[in-house]
Amino acid sequence: MNKRYQGLRLVGLVLKIAGGLEMAFGVVSVVLIPLVLSGAQNALIQLGIPLNSPGSALWIGIAAGIAILFLGVVTGLLTFALGELINVVVDIELNTRGITGIETSVDA
Repeated sequence: MNKRYQGLRLVGLVLKIAGGLEMAFGVVSVVLIPLVLSGAQNALIQLGIPLNSPGSALWIGIAAGIAILFLGVVTGLLTFALGELINVVVDIELNTRGITGIETSVDA
């Protein structure tokens, strides 16, 4: 196995794991946020959000859950893509080095 750029490969792996976790939290939030906000009538009123009907906190929770789902998935995909980009750049460098015949010894 090639010992070059192990730090960058580790950073790429960490970013891919973080991106996956961000997407997972985004998906979980679509269920949890409406459940949390459905019983928060008094708290929303104290924050100054006018509630005209008894179920309006649930609708606010559903809208917030969908918004957080969208943001979580988008940021997770971007973070995952950045991790993949780092790995692609490292692979391009290693392929270029191999094609041009520039081989340097790396002491482990």
